[in-house]
Amino acid sequence: MSRNIALSLLTPVFILANPFVAQADDKTIQMDITGHFKIYGNYVDQDGSVRATDILRDVDVTISGETLLSSGLTVGVLVNADGDANDGFTVQDSFAYISGGWGELSMGMENGASFALQVAVPSADENIDGLQIFMNPVSYAATSLSGTDFESDVSVNGLDYDNDLTAGIDKIAYMTPVFSGFQAAISYTPDVANFSPVSRSLDGNNPNSMLNEFGDSWEFGARFENKVSDDLSYIAGAGYTTVNVEKTNGASVADTLVEWNAALDMDIRNYGVGIAYTENNGGVKNGNDSKTYVLGADYSVGPIRYGASWLHNTHEETITSEVKTDRLTGGLVYQYGPGLTFRGSVSHVNVDAPTSLGGDVDATSVTIGTEILF
Repeated sequence: MSRNIALSLLTPVFILANPFVAQADDKTIQMDITGHFKIYGNYVDQDGSVRATDILRDVDVTISGETLLSSGLTVGVLVNADGDANDGFTVQDSFAYISGGWGELSMGMENGASFALQVAVPSADENIDGLQIFMNPVSYAATSLSGTDFESDVSVNGLDYDNDLTAGIDKIAYMTPVFSGFQAAISYTPDVANFSPVSRSLDGNNPNSMLNEFGDSWEFGARFENKVSDDLSYIAGAGYTTVNVEKTNGASVADTLVEWNAALDMDIRNYGVGIAYTENNGGVKNGNDSKTYVLGADYSVGPIRYGASWLHNTHEETITSEVKTDRLTGGLVYQYGPGLTFRGSVSHVNVDAPTSLGGDVDATSVTIGTEILF
């Protein structure tokens, strides 16, 4: 999904019931269909038994629309479905919003405030080494690290640095307008349902006081954009997420889950350079902490952008053991038409792990493909 905003499916009801809000013309909202189709050929030389060549694919469809009321308020709705789960489309976002000069208020399934304003740094190919990757060229589940907390995390979420803990979970959020380059956001999720949520309607509210389960969450995000001159501009941002445990006892290992990020991205003429950091305590009292550093740079000339990035992650399995990962990626993106890009990159991953967890893992991948936006 391309829009990082929070919205409310209840908003149209609120508008119709509020006598102080001017009504729109007698017409329904016209909906648009947008999305992407990403497909790559992938060659990988890695530890573990996998095919050397294969095809990686991701498709995403978004239905959205909005209307401008005579009062100046805008009301809209967005539904996003992702088709990378064995071609079975799954709704990832479903929300509506109301916005005006005072900002934007929303409610529904979507990303939280921390991710909404998170700053991404330059990459070789953002689908492979960006803030939120869409392709995982390496099969970590096929390595000796299968079953570790590290493998479970990167196999499901990718080796990236997005702060999207509450993505696709019902929440309410507010985003301020942009004041002299500054913007802030806050969101509240009543229940993350231990990160296995389902949409609720006829079955009432979620149960409460569940032992060692995560419940409500608060998220905050802020960013500042500034153009110093025609040759220099930058974006700085930070975000913070906290998820509370509903109930614990003396034997509990669960703890309040905390994640935060900070990043700086600079553009100097045709060059870009950035640095990002994120940290997550894993939500347990001992171990499972994760820390990620990312450095990225790129250079644009005409329709071609050359880029490179380095990611370093330290994942604590227990108090005495940790997995350290380094990934180096280089490549280019060539725009050959409106919404059409050719992409190619080479990436090397080195995972340093103790023998008790399976030992070291190395992998080199080459991805060549295209991205089509519609």
